[in-house]
Amino acid sequence: MVELLMSGLMVELRGERLQQAGTTTGFALALAIMGGDQAAKGGSKRLLFIADPDVVREAGLVYAPGLVDFGLDPAELVHALPRRIEDALWLAEAALVSRAFSSVVLEVHGNPKKFGLTESRRLSLKARGTGGRLFVLRQAGEEEASSASLRLSVQTAPAAARILANGTLLGGSIGFPAFRILAEKSRFPGQTELILEWNPDDRRLHPLADTGTSGIGSPDPLPLLSTARDRSHRTQALGSVVAFGPMLNRAS
Repeated sequence: MVELLMSGLMVELRGERLQQAGTTTGFALALAIMGGDQAAKGGSKRLLFIADPDVVREAGLVYAPGLVDFGLDPAELVHALPRRIEDALWLAEAALVSRAFSSVVLEVHGNPKKFGLTESRRLSLKARGTGGRLFVLRQAGEEEASSASLRLSVQTAPAAARILANGTLLGGSIGFPAFRILAEKSRFPGQTELILEWNPDDRRLHPLADTGTSGIGSPDPLPLLSTARDRSHRTQALGSVVAFGPMLNRAS
């Protein structure tokens, strides 16, 4: 976790589907919040979120009341919505050079041609040279070569049930947001998979202990389809379609 908050580092956070945009955005904001708290003594706590217009059309804008519940003061967030990927890259680079933000989050939809290995290397060198923190938030993107020091796959994880003061679990309650993190590329030794829980009260990510799930939204224990029986494991050969000819002739 310490490596994620190091200054002068570019980290890529990847979500496989656009339906997971809220999950990947939440994890990126959690890291940016922690980075801002870490840098609060020596600089600004503000963070810059450079949104992608395609993602905004599908997933919506950042919701201010939701940020408060997430543990982030909306006054700490500067939101930008450039129209072109070239403008977004320029803005990210300018923000790193200005050192006006504790963290910069650059959201990218998919794998655009104008954000390839050359542009990735340029941003990585700029983050290293300025000592800034850059989180590239790739929504619905595939794995590809990049200059990021870390590339993490961000997925949802079941929330744990809330623990009462007496140590018992509050069944059916909705716990804090939880994330399943897989390391796809890393220059640092350590675990390749983590389950992390975000606590908005102390604004920290914590390893999620096995305390039982909330019970809400749990998978259905019954299979969606019945198990096939007495069938060959080989694919059946396709036959000829003969039923439609006579029907068309009669209809004519």
